[in-house]
Parts: sequence; C-alpha cells; structure tokens
Amino acid sequence: MKNYTHIIFDLDRTLFDFERGAKEALKDLHSIYVAPHSEKSFEEFHTLYKVINNGLWDEYRRGLIQKEILRSKRFAMTLEELNIHKPDIAVQMGDMYVRITAEKAYLFPYTLEILEYLKSKYELAIMTNGFKEVQYPKLDRSGIRDYFKYIFISEEIGVNKPDIKIFNHAVETMNTSAEYCLMVGDDFAVDIEGAANAGIDQIYFNPALEEGKHELAPTFRIRKLKEMEDFL
Repeated sequence: MKNYTHIIFDLDRTLFDFERGAKEALKDLHSIYVAPHSEKSFEEFHTLYKVINNGLWDEYRRGLIQKEILRSKRFAMTLEELNIHKPDIAVQMGDMYVRITAEKAYLFPYTLEILEYLKSKYELAIMTNGFKEVQYPKLDRSGIRDYFKYIFISEEIGVNKPDIKIFNHAVETMNTSAEYCLMVGDDFAVDIEGAANAGIDQIYFNPALEEGKHELAPTFRIRKLKEMEDFL
C-alpha cells in the first residue's frame, strides 16, 4: 500500500446522487414546458434527453462546445425530437434546470461517514466538470464543503477531465506528487483513465458492479463509499 497523502473526489454520481436530483428537476420541466405541447410521457422525454445530453457533455469535455451552448442546446434538441418547435423556451428550460439542480444536494449513503473518517488522515480535494453555479451551492447545502481543502472546478481552471492538464494542475496546487494522490470517481473514461494517465492511482466507485470492457484495471474498486475504510 502506498503512503497516500491526498484524496481527490469527483462529485456527481460519486458523492452526490446526481441522477436523483436531475430526474426531479426534469420532471418539473416536463410538466411546465413539455406536457402542454406534447402527449409524450415523462419517461419518453427523460430517455430522449439523456441520450442527447450525454452526447453534448462528451463534446463539452473535449472542448468542442461552450457551457452556455450546452445548457440550452440539450433542451432545444430534445424539443425538436418531440416535434415541439419552440426554440425560445429551450433557454428558459436550461436556466431553470440549473437553478433546480443547484438545490438538489442529495448525498450517497456513507458520504458523511467516509469524509469524517478520512479528514484527519488525508488532505481532501474535489475535482469536477460540473458547472460552478450548481456545484458550490450543492456543497454548501449538503454540509460537506468544509471537509475539502481544495476545490477544482474545470471551468475555473479552463480544462476538463480527463485532460491530463487538470490533474497536473491539482497535483501542483496541492504541492504534492502524483504518486501520493488517489482519485475517487464513477466515470471510468473521465475519472479513472484520466487519473491513470497523470500517474495517479484510482478508486473506481461502481455501485452496480458493472464490469465493462476496460483495458485499464483500476487500483481499487468499490460498491459503497464505506468500503474505502478497508484499505485507507
């Protein structure tokens, strides 16, 4: 076991139950903006939106589109697919979605317990591609912000995970070496492979225990955050 000194956490789908908050926000949007113009159910809207949103987020991570475009384009494209030709409301939906999700600070089980366990043993950090106007309020609402000495939000740094530059920036800012750091995240390509490329060991948080087809074997795998106590 290496003598780790710094642990870096992803936020959405790692500490925050992002899917729960996002689904609640999308239900509100469907009720206000979609239901009056379409007979498509929420589940149909939700499924379509997720496919479009995932594709646009991939473009955003690669620097192909800007945040402001992503915020409204995902709803504009979804509305078009539903034959709702009202481009003006896509911006409203984008703004409302960000506003609502900033209020949905649901933590995964054992989040507080594991942060309390780790805080006296390691320096803790956050690294997220999420929007700052969503992540900072969620950190405050959930009560976990004070556990972290460092907060790395990609749009403030100017580069997204999995780009090696954001990991190098974090290591340099924390005044440490990659070999003493450990990245905890749920997204294999973004968190695990990104960290590995920067020489940082990884904890793959995978509640569903999906195997997937990955060339890289993560340093550790966990289903529950509490399992980190077994080796840290």
